[in-house]
Amino acid sequence: MVTANVMMVKTPIAAAPAVVFDPAQPLHRPVGGLARTEAFGQNQRSRRSTILASIRSLLADEGHDAITVRRIAENSGHAVQTIYNLLGPRDLAITEAVTEYSQYVCLTAIPNPADPLAALAMIDREVKSIEARPEFCRNVCKMYFSDSRSIFYDFRNRQTKMLHSFLLQQQKSGIIHAKADTRYMAENFMLFMGAIFVEWTDFSSPVEQLRQRLHSVYMNIMAEAIVTPARRGDGGA
Repeated sequence: MVTANVMMVKTPIAAAPAVVFDPAQPLHRPVGGLARTEAFGQNQRSRRSTILASIRSLLADEGHDAITVRRIAENSGHAVQTIYNLLGPRDLAITEAVTEYSQYVCLTAIPNPADPLAALAMIDREVKSIEARPEFCRNVCKMYFSDSRSIFYDFRNRQTKMLHSFLLQQQKSGIIHAKADTRYMAENFMLFMGAIFVEWTDFSSPVEQLRQRLHSVYMNIMAEAIVTPARRGDGGA
């Protein structure tokens, strides 16, 4: 494999901001100088964040089977109708809660499209969050084995879209060559990533092994697409 010298590189994440890896915490967006007309919208976002956090708390502590819209309402302190108004039905609400936290964790790595290893930094952040609250990740993956597997697939599809969007940015930055199929690469990686997480849930392998496998899969998928300095010197050919 041409990636042998690259796969084991540990992406430094020390420069990224400190993060409390707790899915049960609301992820409020810091917004300053709100106009009076924006106050209502900010209140809606705040309530939505609180509800999403309560869903993640239930998911981490009790698993998806314990989650109903009524339980979400009781746990968050908001009315059932508010849950439906802000998030929709139960399955959609769970998907929104898991997606919000996962994307928040990845983006705290401050991914730079001009960095060929930026996606590895996001993977490192994801793994660090798993190390902090492994039961949350396990209970998300356990949905794959249940009648609620559509939530797992919906979440994976959203992650695929996020990764595809980032790969497109890298392509525009010249990190990925122009002819690379970024959609295929994103779909392929998320397919393998989902399988690796499901297996980890079933067998509880060490978290460091999980990280190494994710790095290895990503770098093998990207091996021919990344424009190395040598290729840049040849015009990206």
